[in-house]
Amino acid sequence: MFGRRVAVLLHTRPSANLPVTTPPPCQYELALRPSTKQTVRTYATPSRPRSVVGEPSKTIRRAVKRAAPKATSSDSPAKQKVEAKKESAAAKKKTTSEPNAKPKAKAKATAKPKPKPKKVLTDKQKAAQKVKLEKLKIVELKKAALDPPSHRFNTTAYRAFYADHVAKLMKERRSEEVAQTIRGGAPMKECAGLWREISAADREHWNHIAHTDRESKQAAYKRWVDAHAPEEIDAANKARAQLRRLLPKQKSKWPKLPDERRAKQPLSAFVQFTVNRNASGDFKHIALPERAKLIAEEWRGLSGGEKEKYQSLQKEDAKRYQDEYSSTYGHPPPSFHEHEQPRAAAAAAA
Repeated sequence: MFGRRVAVLLHTRPSANLPVTTPPPCQYELALRPSTKQTVRTYATPSRPRSVVGEPSKTIRRAVKRAAPKATSSDSPAKQKVEAKKESAAAKKKTTSEPNAKPKAKAKATAKPKPKPKKVLTDKQKAAQKVKLEKLKIVELKKAALDPPSHRFNTTAYRAFYADHVAKLMKERRSEEVAQTIRGGAPMKECAGLWREISAADREHWNHIAHTDRESKQAAYKRWVDAHAPEEIDAANKARAQLRRLLPKQKSKWPKLPDERRAKQPLSAFVQFTVNRNASGDFKHIALPERAKLIAEEWRGLSGGEKEKYQSLQKEDAKRYQDEYSSTYGHPPPSFHEHEQPRAAAAAAA
């Protein structure tokens, strides 16, 4: 190459218009010239960052990634390589997630509170707890028993006279002296003597006062009963029955509340027969126990046809009770509701 260039230069004439130039130095001549540029090391050193040492840039990595062969079929090596990478990544994820799941289970197990041991009560504590529960029950029963006005309509002429006599004594003497005389029974004896000595006109006056007092009490009690629903009076009577059983010393304090709206219980066939026999007058001047024995013997001696009369009366009375109960409370009586409705349903199904 060097000889060809020299030959070309020798055969060509220099033009008058062009300046004479020296040929460019040959590569061999460049190598012989002394280099004035300082050499720089390009191999890795501890003080140089990894990005300069030889790690490819982002553009190169993208180009390599794009030029990578794509898997076209499941049998190709590229596809197998990709699947192997996915499996290894899934295995790593599973191994890393399993140790993390165990502590969570332990945390849940430790977070569960331990059941507190039940306190064992002694016999004395059990007895005290029982007494406390009974007291609470009595309080609730007293609330349900209601507080009606006086419904003892037993005012008589003598009682009205005696109350007036004691009131006069309270005005004339001090209350302590009157209390002592009442305990000794002196006012009662004195009042009994005065009652025997009063005239017929005065006795009529006290009879009128007693009658008026009974009527006023009955009217006040009826107004109170009408202000309550029949269910409330029925619940109050049930509570009063329990109080009479739990507090035997206070039986007189919790009498049954009479209610005219309440349906009277139906009478059985035997009771119908007993009422009929007592009304006949055949057992007059016979003691009640002896009378009951005789009526029971007569009932056992009746034939089936003779008993049908009283059994029909029992059915009529039961029908009357069901109608009255339904009209008062708005639903059939519990005994009829429990026994008759299943029979009616069975008959309708048949």
